[in-house]
This record gives sequence, C-alpha cells and structure tokens, in this order.
Amino acid sequence: MSLLPLSLDRLGKAVAESPSYEALYDVLGQYEDEACLQFTQTQITGDEDLLSAFYSSFLISHLLTDQIAEARALTHRMPPTLVNKDKVLQNSIAVLRAVSQNKYHETYQHLRSETWPEPVDALVHKYDAYFTEKAFRDVSRVYESIRPEAAAEYLGLEQMAQNGTANISSSKLVQALLERGWEWDAEKQLFRPHFPEQLANASNGINSNTINHIVGLASNHGS
Repeated sequence: MSLLPLSLDRLGKAVAESPSYEALYDVLGQYEDEACLQFTQTQITGDEDLLSAFYSSFLISHLLTDQIAEARALTHRMPPTLVNKDKVLQNSIAVLRAVSQNKYHETYQHLRSETWPEPVDALVHKYDAYFTEKAFRDVSRVYESIRPEAAAEYLGLEQMAQNGTANISSSKLVQALLERGWEWDAEKQLFRPHFPEQLANASNGINSNTINHIVGLASNHGS
C-alpha cells in the first residue's frame, strides 16, 4: 500500500497513532525520499514548516530508538539552507548534541525551555519522559549511593534540590524515588538506588506513572 502524501496532518497522525517508537521511526523513514525532493543544497522548493517539522520529528524518533550515530548522519541530510535559519531544527540538533555528550542538564534545558510546534512538541514530551526513565535506569544500575543534587541533575530536577539537603527528605522527588524502589538515608543524606526486577521489561520508557510524575514535577519547577 502506498503512503499518503507527507503533510503536517499526516505527520501528526503518525506521531499520535504509531504503536511504538520503532514503528514511528519506520513510518517517518519511508517519507524521507519525499522530503528530499522538496529542497536542494541552495534553496527550499517545498513547504518550510513541513520540512522543519518532519526532520525535527525524524531526528527525535532516532533518539527514541537510541540511534545516536544515525541521528548525526541525518543532520547531514537535512536541508542546509533551512537548518541555517530554522530554530526548531537547530533546537533538535542541540538536543542530539547534548545527549551524545551525556550532558544531562543541557539535554533537559533544550527539551523544556524551547518552544516546539506541533506535532514536534508531542514527540519532545515523549522523549523527555523516555530520557528521564533511561537516566533513572542507568543510575539505578550503576550507583550504590548518590547525593540528591546529582540524582536531581540526572532526572532533570535540579531546582528541587536547590533548597538544600535538609529539606530533601520531605520533597516529592524523594517520595517518587522511594516508590520506584530507591532508599533514602536521612542520616547520610544519600539515595541508595535499586532497580526492581519487575521493571526490567517495561517498554518504550513512558509506561511508568512515577516517571511521568517526575517529568511533571520538572515542568512545574523549571530546569
């Protein structure tokens, strides 16, 4: 079956209706040839808003499937004249750069402080939750103990730790992490991460209500 022509409406439906991140990546990948016909190295011959939304969404879909090297390659296939002036494309590339350099603070900052148009905005929110979940899992596996300020940085909640560790034990962050199986050592002011086995097979990184709650807290407090 042939694909419907690429449009902002079609792109929005793909983002909303794809059953998995892999399926979304596959659908968007099928549209790249059509997108490539809408620009040359020196000019845009198609809809600039559509190209901006498509390539930003396609790049984020690479991140949602952990294809960092392929995402870098995609940036070289984007319309160069549009990349030079389009803030949405520039911001999506900035997210990729921060992720590839393991700069957690900068990743959350780019995801949360920029203005993203639909349907890119929906994908950015999904990736924010995915990245937060991935950070939680990585910290849970690697660290035997971690200071609250460091945990807050990994989870994009630095503002919540700025009041000092004296107040951290009563914060929503602690309660959320306790629900995910972490321990809180009030005497030493340290988290002791644990990775519950029942979470090992959770898919897509956004199925945890607790992690979605953490992302909501971050949005309310800024980053």
